[in-house]
Amino acid sequence: MSICNREMETEVKQAYLKYFDSYIQRKLDDMLKAFSTDFNMIGTGIDEFSVTPQYSLELFKREFSQAPDPLTYQFKVLKVYPITNDSAYIMGLVDMKFLLPTGEFEYTNNRTTAILRKENGEWKLVHGHWSQPAEMQLKGESVPLSAVLKLNRELKSQLLLKQQELEKQNQQLKEMNQSLSKLFSIISHDLKSPFNAFLGITDLMLMNFDDDFENKEYFQLRLQLLNDLAHNLYDLTENLLNWAKLNSNAIEPKYRQIPIDSLIQKQVNILRPIWQKKRLKVTEDVPDELTVSTDPDMLAIIIRNLVSNAIKFSYPEAEIKIQVMDNPENLTIKVVDNGTGMTTEQLQNLFKDYKSSRGTDNEKGAGIGLATCKELTTKLKGNLKFISELNKGTTVIVELPNQI
Repeated sequence: MSICNREMETEVKQAYLKYFDSYIQRKLDDMLKAFSTDFNMIGTGIDEFSVTPQYSLELFKREFSQAPDPLTYQFKVLKVYPITNDSAYIMGLVDMKFLLPTGEFEYTNNRTTAILRKENGEWKLVHGHWSQPAEMQLKGESVPLSAVLKLNRELKSQLLLKQQELEKQNQQLKEMNQSLSKLFSIISHDLKSPFNAFLGITDLMLMNFDDDFENKEYFQLRLQLLNDLAHNLYDLTENLLNWAKLNSNAIEPKYRQIPIDSLIQKQVNILRPIWQKKRLKVTEDVPDELTVSTDPDMLAIIIRNLVSNAIKFSYPEAEIKIQVMDNPENLTIKVVDNGTGMTTEQLQNLFKDYKSSRGTDNEKGAGIGLATCKELTTKLKGNLKFISELNKGTTVIVELPNQI
C-alpha cells in the first residue's frame, strides 16, 4: 500500500469511527456533522431504506427514541478500500450491545459498510449500510437454509399430525353414524317386534275374553308369553340405554369398595326366572367377604349381560359356572357355559356390526350386549377375553385391576 493510500485509510477510519462513536453515544447533533448533505442509507429495520437525508434523519431519531441509552461496541474488522482520491469504501464487522427497556440486547456480527467522500477537506458519509445475519443462520450458510429445512420438517410433521387427527375424527364420525344407524334399526325393528307381540296377545285375549275366561291353562299360557316378552323387552331396553350412554361418553366410573359375592348373587337372582325356565343350574364359586374397588353399576351390567348370554346359548338342564379369583395384580371373573360355543370366525368378528345369533330356545338379541360389556370393561381399565369351541361351550373372562 502506498503512503498516500495509508494516509487515506487512516483519515477515513478516523472519520468513520468519530461518526460511529457519536452514534454509539447517542449524540445526534455530532453524528449529523459526519453526514454529507445528500446522505442516504439502508438500515437493519424492515422499513429502513432511505434515499433522502430527511428520511434518514427520521430513522435515526426513531432508533434513538427506542434505544436512548449509549451502546457498547467492539470492531472485529474494519477495512478501507479507496475508490478515487477523494472517495473511499469502508466495511466492518462489529459486536454491539443495546440497553432496551426489556433488558440488554446483543447485536453480534453486525455488518456495517459506508461510502465516504472528501468535502471541503473533511471526510463525510455519503451512504451507510447496516445488515445483520438472520438469527437462525448458521456459519457457512449464505441463507438460513438449515433453519428453513428444520421449519419445513416441523410444519410437515404438524401437518401429518393434523391429517392423522382429522382421519381419526372422520373415523369416529363414521363409527358414530354407523352406531346411530344401528340404534335406529334396533329401535324400529327389535323394540317394535315385542310390542307388536304384546299387542297381538292382549288383543287376542280381549277378543276371546268371554269364551276363554274360565280356561286357566289358556290364561296361564298367555301370561307366560307376556312375561317372557316383558323380560326380553326389559333386557333389550336396558342394553340400548347403556349402549347409548357409552356411545355418547356420558358414563364414567364411580369407584367404591363393594363385596363381589353379593353383587354377583343379585344379578343371578334378577335372571332367575329366565334360567329356571330352561331348567339350568347356576353355581357360584366366589370367595367369602372378598371386596373389590370398582363401579358397582358398571360391573353389575357386565355380569348380568355375560350370564344372560350364557343362559341364551346353554341347552336345557345344563350348568353355568361363575368363578371369581383374587390374584395379586387383578380380580378375575369367569362365566363358563357348556352351550353352543363359537367358531374361530365368530370369535374374530365378535364385536363387528353388532351381529346377534339366536339362542338354543330361539331367543333373539340386539347384538349390543357384548359390545356394552367390552366398553364398560375398558372404562374400568380391565380386559375382556373369550375362549370358545363350537358345540362345547364358552368361557368369558373379565380381568379387573386390583389397584386403580
